[in-house]
Amino acid sequence: MRFSSLSMVLVLGLLAGCSSLTYNLSSVPFPVSASPVAGDQRYEAFQIQGKSVLWVHGLFGEDQPDVAALLQASCGACAGVANFRVEVAATGHDWLLTHLTLGLVRIKTVSIRGDRLLR
Repeated sequence: MRFSSLSMVLVLGLLAGCSSLTYNLSSVPFPVSASPVAGDQRYEAFQIQGKSVLWVHGLFGEDQPDVAALLQASCGACAGVANFRVEVAATGHDWLLTHLTLGLVRIKTVSIRGDRLLR
């Protein structure tokens, strides 16, 4: 009985540690593509940052940035976005805050970057 309880806690801990960023770009009013800028289109590079927070390793919820809203706010009325990338990583400050809270609050920085196509 003791072994099964211990293994269950271990499995739940491992599953809680696995998290991913989810986002939906269907509400964005311009086309978004991961392909590089084609031809001689004019563009402007951009980068946006947000925070992703897991409470007690994800067992009690998570707080993720709204990628679509951040993209709309940054790009405004552009012709589209090319070379779109979203990356999640822990910075030094994120690592420090996560470890000061003994992992009860796990923080990561979400970086959204790409090329805003100009009209």
